[in-house]
Amino acid sequence: MNDLNTLELTEIKSLCKKYGIGTVGDKKTLIKKLKYYLDPVEGTINTHTGRKLNKNQKIVGAKLFEKEKINELLKNKGQFLYYSMGFNYYLVTE
Repeated sequence: MNDLNTLELTEIKSLCKKYGIGTVGDKKTLIKKLKYYLDPVEGTINTHTGRKLNKNQKIVGAKLFEKEKINELLKNKGQFLYYSMGFNYYLVTE
């Protein structure tokens, strides 16, 4: 896509409407919304460096829509710990 900063505010608002994004705000705010929509941030799994685990344990993250992976973790007695940023985290024994 073209550099959004070169577009007029009315053009930016029209793009926002096209993608179903709110049109309230100044030019800079609307550009941020458009960039976030057009180039979404990839999810990253936390590494949990501060958490003390036994040598045979690790924490595994699975995206919510990865039902097969989640079922496999639960079948292998993985313990659900928490949800964060689109991921379910499980404590598993290796």
